[in-house]
Amino acid sequence: MGAHNNIHVPKESWPAFLWYAIEFFVVLAAGLEISLNSMDYFKKMGLGDPMSTWAFWGMVGVVFLAYYILVRPLILRKPILSKI
Repeated sequence: MGAHNNIHVPKESWPAFLWYAIEFFVVLAAGLEISLNSMDYFKKMGLGDPMSTWAFWGMVGVVFLAYYILVRPLILRKPILSKI
């Protein structure tokens, strides 16, 4: 009897752009959570509502920049991790 290759590899049947969409929403959720938890600090500093809104979205932007400019190219592009 011959052996069958019954291993399911998601890369072959799952659209590749969905991995990027999932990654985007995970980074967005992390940025929103970090920013939301930091807002009490900015309220204690005496920032008004318009300025705290800028601080909130600025921190979300910093998380995006840190992930997509530093973490993803430097850590996630290693040959070991790209084989997964």
